[in-house]
Amino acid sequence: MRAGWSGNISWGLVSIPVKLYPATRSKQVAFKMLCKNHKLPVHYKMVCECGEELTKRDIVMGLEFEKKSYFILDAEEIKKLKPKRTDNLEIMEFIDIDEIDPVYYEKSYYVVPQRRGDKAFFLLKTLMEEMKKAAIGKIVMKNREYLCAVQPYRKGLLLSVIHYKDEIRDMEDLENLDLIPQIDEKEKELGRLLIEKYYNKKFDLARYKDTFVEELKELIKKKLEGKEVKKVEEVKVEEEISLMEALKASVGK
Repeated sequence: MRAGWSGNISWGLVSIPVKLYPATRSKQVAFKMLCKNHKLPVHYKMVCECGEELTKRDIVMGLEFEKKSYFILDAEEIKKLKPKRTDNLEIMEFIDIDEIDPVYYEKSYYVVPQRRGDKAFFLLKTLMEEMKKAAIGKIVMKNREYLCAVQPYRKGLLLSVIHYKDEIRDMEDLENLDLIPQIDEKEKELGRLLIEKYYNKKFDLARYKDTFVEELKELIKKKLEGKEVKKVEEVKVEEEISLMEALKASVGK
């Protein structure tokens, strides 16, 4: 696996050479738009609102500061504003791990030492584990500066890119959360039984598959083999029943 970033974690005057590896990979199916008649890929054209077709040389970058009014920046000006790549991740502060709200997380990377048996790396990991702390810092990757949290994870460390404060929407702005209905003890009791019924002591992620991808592969296989593809009948929607009836039926199912 190829490292996504190599550099140093700066911990005071201590410098720890590390590598970052993406912790996840995308397995989404990418459909391509084709012409219905010729079965050839469809391409987009750049067209001005006035209807004139454009090339890349006709394009400039602008920021809208008023409706239909733009401030134009040339490529060199934008390039100067971009953060320069640095091989340094400076720890700015340590916080309690539970201070990081799950909504902050964006993307994660595994952090490993560049050298086997790097004492500074494992000292940092051990202390953060024992003290239940996470480190907050900034890192520049692909000409963009990211805020990140580093915390102990299994054999190494985990770096998570986190959102800036102004990127997080306020949940208070959402509807239908202001009226909390009265829930009686019988409903709670049945609800607890239903949770216990579906409870697993250990979460096994391998139990869950992307059924859409699996079914899509099977569909393509059948089509290539010339087999008939049967239309799946729609599941009938059951009549709406009361919460109490639904809980009782679910527990006794």
